[in-house]
Amino acid sequence: MPDRSDSGRVVLGSLLYAAGSAILYVLPAYLGELSSQLGLNEAQMGSISAAENIGIALASILGMFWLARVDRRQLAAAGAVFCVLLNLVAFGSRSFDWLVVTRFLVGLLGEGILFSLAFVVLGSTRDPERSFGIGLTAVVMFGSLVLGTSTLLDRVPHGTGALLPLALLPLGIFLALRWMPRGAPAAPGGASAAATRPNARLAVLAVAGMALWFAAPGAFWTFAESAAAARKIPGETIGLALAVGNAAGLLGSVVAAWQGVRWGRFGPITIGTGLLCASVAAYGHCTSGVALASALSAFNIFWNYSTVYEMALVVALDPGGRATLGISAAQVIGFAAGAFFSGLVITGASYAALPVVVAVFAAGGWLLFAPCFRTLKPRPSRD
Repeated sequence: MPDRSDSGRVVLGSLLYAAGSAILYVLPAYLGELSSQLGLNEAQMGSISAAENIGIALASILGMFWLARVDRRQLAAAGAVFCVLLNLVAFGSRSFDWLVVTRFLVGLLGEGILFSLAFVVLGSTRDPERSFGIGLTAVVMFGSLVLGTSTLLDRVPHGTGALLPLALLPLGIFLALRWMPRGAPAAPGGASAAATRPNARLAVLAVAGMALWFAAPGAFWTFAESAAAARKIPGETIGLALAVGNAAGLLGSVVAAWQGVRWGRFGPITIGTGLLCASVAAYGHCTSGVALASALSAFNIFWNYSTVYEMALVVALDPGGRATLGISAAQVIGFAAGAFFSGLVITGASYAALPVVVAVFAAGGWLLFAPCFRTLKPRPSRD
């Protein structure tokens, strides 16, 4: 576990992380409920999702300019309030146009702010790798819980039940605001901010690398179901494999939280990237439910495992904290871009090209990380 003095920040950071990004995990249940209740088509559902992702990314980018100008506690409180109120508004909305506007505002004024602040809070702890691992585990567990109870939430009258947990969760942030750090994250390994300032440029490079790297899981996860369906695998088998794979992904963040930085960051990111690509390649040859679930489990495990170390790499290079605020934008934009370009390639070729697309994006991201690996030496892990 992290140092006791960091426990409060880990709790706050995990709440911010979950409140700011849970929609990414809950989206299938939310859009499915909208489709059944309002009769929305795929294009309309895609527009709602895109509007929210744009709002989150825009808030993250703008956050890089307000870091030193605002009180973070007040900003987190405002983001939580907007998240609660706008999710409740969206809960009862029955107009497609109004839903697009509302979800964009949720991302811009609520989720995007909380998502960005989560990385600042968790990155300010003594062991960012462990803190990020715990935070990511909390997000996946919350998202899985909402997905698991989606059939019950569907029965809530007068609204879209999947949004109720997302409206309630931000209230917990108010109980933990006293642990919000007011200054910039401490420099890695006890170094002064002045000594690490040259690394700030590499931090921006690492954020760009994360955006490119995240296009790899975006390219695959978006089409994982349809790729299996194209091989005439039954929908029930695919659905069960997807659920198992998503749940198994918890192992990646848990292992990263336990492992910390004792073996550095180069090894975990490199190994995780290679095995993520291998799992996607294997998925294209799976025909049984067990094989599908195994490949999807490996994919999610190494996706989460690598992500922890990528986020910590940015924090370690970022004494001023500005680049850290761009982590959420990198993840959201990269994931969306990967899905877009993968769709174009699949349309022009076939699903057989999917492993190649994933490998190109993942390798490109790793190449941008490479100069950052050479800059930082592993620091001892704190038990």
